Amino acid sequence: METVYPVATFKVPPRPLLPSIKSNVTSFRFLHSHLRNKQLEFQNHGFSSQFIFRCSACSKFLVSQSEHERLKCAQQLFDNFPNRDVISWSALIAAYSRCGNFAQAFGLFQKMMGEGLQPNGFSLASLLKVSCSTGEIGLCRQLHGWSIRTGFGLDSGIRAAWITMYSRCGVLEDAQRVFDETSLLALDILLWNSIIAAYIFHGCWVEVLRLFCKMVSVGVVAPTELTYASVVNACGSSGEEKYGAMVHGRIIKAGLEATNLWNSLVTFYGKCGNLQHASQLFERISRKDVVSWNAMIAANEQRGEGENALGLFRRMLKVEPPVQPNRVTFLSLLSAVSGLSALRCGREIHAHIFRLSLEVDTSITNSLITFYSKCREVGKAREIFERLLLRDIISWNSMLAGYEQNEQQGRCFDIFKRMMLSGIEPDSHSLTIIFNAASRDSSGLIYFRRGKEIHGYILRRITPGGVSLSVSNAILKMYAKFNRIADAEKIFKGMKNRDSYSWNAMMDGYSRNAKFEDVLMIFLDILKQGFPLDHVSLSILLTSCGRLVSLQLGKQFHAVVAKLFNGQDCPHQDSLLSINNALISMYSKCGSIKDAAQVFLKMERKDVFSWTAMITGCAHHGLAVEALQLFERMKTDGIKPNQVTFLALLMACAHGGLVQEGSYYFDSMYNDYGLSPSIEHYACMIDLFGRSGQFDRAKSLVEFGITLFKPYHDDILNLWKVLLGACHASKQLDLGVEAATKILELEPEDEATYILLANLYASSGLWEDAIKVRKAMRDKGLRKEVGCSWIDTGNRRHVFVAGDVYHPQRKEIYEKLAQLNYSCRRMGYVPMTELVLHDVDETEKEAILGCHSEKLAVSFGLLNCGVGNGVIRVMKNLRVCEDCHSWMKFASLLEKREILLRDSQRFHLFRDGSCSCGDYW
Repeated sequence: METVYPVATFKVPPRPLLPSIKSNVTSFRFLHSHLRNKQLEFQNHGFSSQFIFRCSACSKFLVSQSEHERLKCAQQLFDNFPNRDVISWSALIAAYSRCGNFAQAFGLFQKMMGEGLQPNGFSLASLLKVSCSTGEIGLCRQLHGWSIRTGFGLDSGIRAAWITMYSRCGVLEDAQRVFDETSLLALDILLWNSIIAAYIFHGCWVEVLRLFCKMVSVGVVAPTELTYASVVNACGSSGEEKYGAMVHGRIIKAGLEATNLWNSLVTFYGKCGNLQHASQLFERISRKDVVSWNAMIAANEQRGEGENALGLFRRMLKVEPPVQPNRVTFLSLLSAVSGLSALRCGREIHAHIFRLSLEVDTSITNSLITFYSKCREVGKAREIFERLLLRDIISWNSMLAGYEQNEQQGRCFDIFKRMMLSGIEPDSHSLTIIFNAASRDSSGLIYFRRGKEIHGYILRRITPGGVSLSVSNAILKMYAKFNRIADAEKIFKGMKNRDSYSWNAMMDGYSRNAKFEDVLMIFLDILKQGFPLDHVSLSILLTSCGRLVSLQLGKQFHAVVAKLFNGQDCPHQDSLLSINNALISMYSKCGSIKDAAQVFLKMERKDVFSWTAMITGCAHHGLAVEALQLFERMKTDGIKPNQVTFLALLMACAHGGLVQEGSYYFDSMYNDYGLSPSIEHYACMIDLFGRSGQFDRAKSLVEFGITLFKPYHDDILNLWKVLLGACHASKQLDLGVEAATKILELEPEDEATYILLANLYASSGLWEDAIKVRKAMRDKGLRKEVGCSWIDTGNRRHVFVAGDVYHPQRKEIYEKLAQLNYSCRRMGYVPMTELVLHDVDETEKEAILGCHSEKLAVSFGLLNCGVGNGVIRVMKNLRVCEDCHSWMKFASLLEKREILLRDSQRFHLFRDGSCSCGDYW
């Protein structure tokens, strides 16, 4: 039923009625209709003008699609005025100015003057403030000049509008000049607030504080709530907690208790990290509005206190009178649950957003995409992305980042291509993400090639300012990751600016490419340039020491870590954890498993990488039982293993011959933890079965792996190569020949396969076949990798090859070796001449075996390391032969010294005539 309003009961509303409608368009339309029905629409120009202004002003509170409709409504009302006065014109000019429509506002301004009406200060100030939207400084200066000529030069509101106009146009000097032209005694609060707002707009926080001090010292006008709120905001943005606390004291003395001012103080203390003060102030606010809750929630979220932020939100929903959360509330909450990876809480917040119809807000949707992506629900993120009608560059970047973080490089590149086709130009963040995705490539360089194409696109469209630092760093990382070290150097040297990430990326590139001298040079350059050594730099240095197998250098950098990060100067816990993990890995790779265990046991906090590094170390040192025990302790501590953890476990089982245990853990990967085995896991299992003589199971696993990883050429090769290695160790001729044939079909120039196949024929007495394989190898120009061993003494590395005659101490070394050979023979050592796969006599075979590189290195170590000076540490680039392995057991017993040998497979610790591998390697 239609509601009837009796005429007698309706009067022209008093002035406060219109503001009480709170920007509700429906209410305005209803009121307008009622006024028209009662023929009151044009009886009061002041009321009608106010109606236009209030109706149009609500546009800033609602979505942009409705602005045009509301302005059209105001324009129609204005056009129907029989007698338009200055107030009516000013109201509509202000309406268009509020919406940033300078062309319409300026057109109305000219029409008003054409009708002979003189603009008032309100209409002129509105026009001046919106004129900056054109970006035409010349036009702004013309308006400035016109306002002076028409007598508005002394109007405080107009001068404040000049300051705002020049500030928004980016000409802060002109804004300051307008302010300075006014005498100090004539400066009112409007001018002070305008110049402070101008400097805040440009992020000049120190200048804001200087102006506030000047205002207080002049003492002509007292700061208002708006002044204090602006200054407190500047203190928070600049991190000036001490100064902000002083301003807080003045606010208390002034007796100001407005909610918006206290909200600013809560935000200020939150930005400065003082959650205690922020919380105290928040609790003292008697009438908390949504801004109060948002300030406190944001403060907790920014300091990483996501749980507290969620607790505040729950409190907010229960308070009386009720406070309805808005988009700012949900943006902070989504950031909090993203940091916590709290999927369930995030879904609850999503439900609140849906009920409040805020899903249409692009920024909210972007945050939802980020949240679901971080919780590994990238499918849900994509669903939300596809529903979004108005996508901005942040929407595309959020989806790109989601795929990149979840290692779905193919879809990441597909989204990037779709973004480009839709006409959206990628920004620095888009390019950084896509190059990081290319760096994660594990599919035979497919995405690396796409990354290079995008790099070419950038070079063709490069701006005079060049690409951003983050993009340059991402490109540098991509080339360094894929061993394109020359390209990485070119990028690095061409960078105008570098940060710690740039130096670390270049240092990591050199480390990956075994350019350890360059790693040290980069390290020295970092120190010269004054860049601080962060945990990433130190982790790369320690990793380089592990790759170099330099225990002495690793210990020196451990000392650097101890000096830089002592108890008083401890970095963030995550940084310290990263360094400790790198130390475990370094000591393990350098053969000092005791030092690795010492670091591990001292760690107060351990993550999955800590446990995995220690398990891997035990696996490489032949401590299979200890590795399995560590894994069980890890599970007890509630740490969930990853794929690398299981790879280390399977490696330990393979080195220890633990077939049953290896099979159990291989099955457990998927059954208990939902982890799909990779090619490396299958390779470990093939090695485990092969070395234990279960070749039928090994071959079956190879064939299954081929069907599973068939699209990838390199993966098939790796499986056959592992099987060939096991066949060579166990002299399984038929299966070995089959494996070699498969490999050479796919990679005809793999020299390692030719060597293993020739040796397999020779060990089976098939000399003619062996000669044919070696001839085929020579015809293709392939050469066997030269076996070498090295040992570090002092600050030098001494490298030996078989039969080496170039070392300065060669005479002493061969004398020591002859002495050792004689003594070892007397103790029962017999040279394994059957290992010499050449058709020569026994004496020559013994001569060949007698001067292997590792024997020369051990002899040198015994000569130069002194008696009782610890372990003799020798490294070899190839697998140690059975003869040298047997000889070293006798040498360790004879010399009463520990000999640590690291070959291409693992570590061997010889002590008192036995080896840590238990003769199983």
